[in-house]
Amino acid sequence: MSSTTRVSDLPDTYRKALKTWRPVILYFANEHCPACEWAGPVFREIAEPYRHRANIYMLNTSQSPRHPLVTSTPTVLFYRHGKLLKKLKGIGSEETLAAHFARHIGRTRAPVVVQKPRHDLGWLRRTLRNLCTVPRAQLLRHHAISI
Repeated sequence: MSSTTRVSDLPDTYRKALKTWRPVILYFANEHCPACEWAGPVFREIAEPYRHRANIYMLNTSQSPRHPLVTSTPTVLFYRHGKLLKKLKGIGSEETLAAHFARHIGRTRAPVVVQKPRHDLGWLRRTLRNLCTVPRAQLLRHHAISI
């Protein structure tokens, strides 16, 4: 954060959001801002892969408490452990925003798809072939006694 703004100076809403071990991204926009109309969908698209690794908030400046570092919209604030890492006035291009996400949160991996276990028919056939039922056991025992 800047030298003039401390976490204790922020409204309760932001202090609670910043008390986490996960990275926090605050995106400030306004419904009357033409730049925000373009930036909102771009921000959502780039933020989507990171939603499991960071707390991402999209805030409307007319409905949320005033943040002392937000002087214009759109503004993006990247926090880690309650400390401001980066402030973006505007989001820039898609590539630069994606680079900021990767730098401050880390690279994303493709989600792991849990596959259903497949049936092993060969194992099932071998097991059933060697299965010893009661009548078969009696027959084998009787056969072994008579020999």
